[in-house]
Amino acid sequence: MAGLIAVLGAAEQAVETLAEVPIAVPTTEAVWHVKVLLLVTIFVYAFFKFAWAFRLTNNCSILIGAAPTAPADPARAEAHAERVATIIGLAAFHLNRGFRGYFFALAALAWFLHPAIFTVVSTWVVLVLYRRDFRSRALRAVRAAEEAAPP
Repeated sequence: MAGLIAVLGAAEQAVETLAEVPIAVPTTEAVWHVKVLLLVTIFVYAFFKFAWAFRLTNNCSILIGAAPTAPADPARAEAHAERVATIIGLAAFHLNRGFRGYFFALAALAWFLHPAIFTVVSTWVVLVLYRRDFRSRALRAVRAAEEAAPP
């Protein structure tokens, strides 16, 4: 973040340096600022997602420590387990969003070189995320475990 903000102050030099890269499209300082601010926005978003996931994970740890001890009322224990599962599921959701922010920040870096490269890398990131979310071996293993588990 500090590096990106420092680059905002050195936009003129950065634009001149980038113009020397053979595949880079020449840009203006205003467009440079937009590109850098996009990265800042993505990293701020990811930071807050990671921080929230961390906090939810801590809350989950507290809930695990506060679990009813045996012999506990089965309904009470079940309700508590549901709360713990909900909190850890939310933590995983927000952690995943933070990681996605980083993946798309990598794609946004390509925009500094060329809009077409940005488009290709963004598409590649979407395809990688799609494969990991819907076509991965890990997902197949989870589904196999669900099918093998007794009702």
